[in-house]
Amino acid sequence: MDTAFHGRLERIKKLPTLPLVIRKLDQAVQDPDSDITQITGIIEDDPAIMARILKVANSVFYTTEKGISDLRTAVVVMGLRAVHNIALSTAVFSTFPPSQGTKMDRTAFWKHSIYTAIATEVLSTYAAASMENSGHHRDELHLAGLMHDIGKIVLEQFFHHEFSQALELCRNQEIPLHLAEKRILGADHAQVGAWLGEKWNLSPDIIEVIRWHHQPEDAEKPDRHLVGLCHVANHLVNMEGLGNGGDSASLSSHAAFSDIGVSAEAAPDIVEEIRRKADNSRVLLDMAEQEAPRG
Repeated sequence: MDTAFHGRLERIKKLPTLPLVIRKLDQAVQDPDSDITQITGIIEDDPAIMARILKVANSVFYTTEKGISDLRTAVVVMGLRAVHNIALSTAVFSTFPPSQGTKMDRTAFWKHSIYTAIATEVLSTYAAASMENSGHHRDELHLAGLMHDIGKIVLEQFFHHEFSQALELCRNQEIPLHLAEKRILGADHAQVGAWLGEKWNLSPDIIEVIRWHHQPEDAEKPDRHLVGLCHVANHLVNMEGLGNGGDSASLSSHAAFSDIGVSAEAAPDIVEEIRRKADNSRVLLDMAEQEAPRG
């Protein structure tokens, strides 16, 4: 990252932070001694997140005859990891309100992020079983996909004019957006997103995904598989036009599929499963419509 641009980042005065409830929920998820009472108590501190979880719990995917009216039942039915993902998605969507006059469709952007989260999870099930990739939990996979492009939101929010120029350069010259950003700003959204991840105290592996999702071969070896999953997921989502992250970045190498233990020939089946799981997660995609209107 260009030193001058890094200085501009550090001078941002009102950088949004994630709600305290998310930090508490993260800690509770990692604590084996946490119980449902503790989890529900944390969520109840944020009415918006609680309402969203209850809405998801009563969606088609989790439907029951009687319906779900209390948070405790929702946590039991959905599972802690799903609850965590809904809470985080709600928090991230609301943390960055859309800018006026943006050239990036914010709704389409959040849909792209959600589809990439789903695709990262799906790809992990296709990956060849090995010690290297056996440790990824669903919430970790989902978070990697959801957050991979978060740097674009920072650029749009705080460097709006220059980011708009980068979007135009990307489209007019048909080059990857991250390269256009470097030309205009001296840094790309992956670097900016990793910077934000550090400010938000995200886990090192998620920061690594954000930083290297366009160049998985440069990631630290312990995290390279997770980064590679998100990289290929991003590619598939772009190729299928599922949402819109602002560009159409593709694979960094022909070996991207094999590097994560997945056959490229399985791509059509993988895409079909992504679409099927997305239908089951329709309420998440609807959330993007409601929480992220166009600027």
